[in-house]
This record gives sequence, C-alpha cells and structure tokens, in this order.
Amino acid sequence: MGQVRGLWRDTWWLWGLFVTLIVSFAIFDSIHFLLLLPILPGVFFYFAFNRYDEDGNEKSDF
Repeated sequence: MGQVRGLWRDTWWLWGLFVTLIVSFAIFDSIHFLLLLPILPGVFFYFAFNRYDEDGNEKSDF
C-alpha cells in the first residue's frame, strides 16, 4: 500500500488534471471520452508498483 500512497503523494495534481480534461472533453466534444476513465486506475497502479517501493519511496534504479 506504500507504493500507492507514494505515487499519490507525488502526482495527485496530475491525476486530477487527467480526470478534469477527460470530463471536459466528454462534455464539450464527445461522450466517448468517458471510456478513458476506467483506464486511469490501471495506469495508476502500474506506475505505483513499478516506480515505488513498499515504504512509498521512489525506487533508485529508475
């Protein structure tokens, strides 16, 4: 769980921006952009478990 907390601590603003942009595009362009929202958690967890250790610190080998 430390990996998730570490990534959220460092990039919460970026994920908020992604969600805001996707919702904005869905409102102003096409509702099909909402299909991207279920993809975001998968990408988040992928980066969390690959970039951070169990204590929530960024791995040094990157």
